[in-house]
Amino acid sequence: MNTTSNYASMWYCQCQFEEHRLRLLASTDFALRTLMLLANQPQGGPLNVETLATMLGNVSRNHLHKVVQTLAGLGLVRTIRGNGGGVVLAAPPGSIKVGKLIRDLEGEQPVVECFRDGGTCVLSADCRLRCYLKDARNAFFRDLDQHTIADCLPRKPARRAKETA
Repeated sequence: MNTTSNYASMWYCQCQFEEHRLRLLASTDFALRTLMLLANQPQGGPLNVETLATMLGNVSRNHLHKVVQTLAGLGLVRTIRGNGGGVVLAAPPGSIKVGKLIRDLEGEQPVVECFRDGGTCVLSADCRLRCYLKDARNAFFRDLDQHTIADCLPRKPARRAKETA
C-alpha cells in the first residue's frame, strides 16, 4: 500500500491481497495505523497529531484529529494537552482486538443494498445471497477477532549470537 498518497479525499482504503480486495473506510485505516504507530513508540511516549499525520503519509491533520477523538471515545488512546503532549495508547496493544475495533469503527456498513436499513433484494424476496454474505462477513470478523494490534506490529529482528573465536 502506498502511504505517500493523500487519503483525505478517499472514502475507502482498498487493500489488495493476491487477487482479492478488501474495502475499509479510510478513517478505519488511519485508526489501525495510528494505533500501530503508538504501540511502536519507545516507552509509550506521546505523538502529536501533526507528527502522526506526517508519519501516515501526510494525511489531513483535521481528518486524523477526528479519528483520534473516536479512538479516545473508545478508550483506546488518551490525549495529553500542553507542551510535550500528544496521543498515547490507553490500552495495551495486546488487548485491542482488530475485529472488534473494525466493527466499532465501521458500524454496520452495508456490504450490498439488501444490508441497508429497509433494504431488500432487487431481484427476489427469497434471494439467499444475503445469508451467504452475512456468513462471510461474520467469518471475516471471527478471524480478525483472533488478532490484536500487538500482532500487527513489525517483528523485532532476532539478535545474532556473538561469534566466539
